[in-house]
Amino acid sequence: MRARWPNILLSLWLMVAPLILGFDSPHARANTVTVGLCLFLFVLVADSIPAFRFVDTALGLWLAASAFVLGYGDQLLPTAHNVIVGLAVAGLSLMPAYRAGQLSLRPSREVHA
Repeated sequence: MRARWPNILLSLWLMVAPLILGFDSPHARANTVTVGLCLFLFVLVADSIPAFRFVDTALGLWLAASAFVLGYGDQLLPTAHNVIVGLAVAGLSLMPAYRAGQLSLRPSREVHA
């Protein structure tokens, strides 16, 4: 499976995770949801403009580091969640975009003669 689909699923998870997991920190909640929304948009853009996958990488690395930058690193649940998901997003975004026989988010525009 291509890396775009898992990152779309992770972006959707990030938008609802603070509610489901009950993050106590308002910074953790706002940051996680914001990164999820941005990731969703940039994954879609990266499907058309492959260089944008590096924005996804940056978002994943930010998510992994944000607990310590924003000051909620002492809270185990949001910190562990964001580090794990952030590193997964960054790793998936660095995978090659297209492989023969893989599904794409975009419809094929092949011309048949």
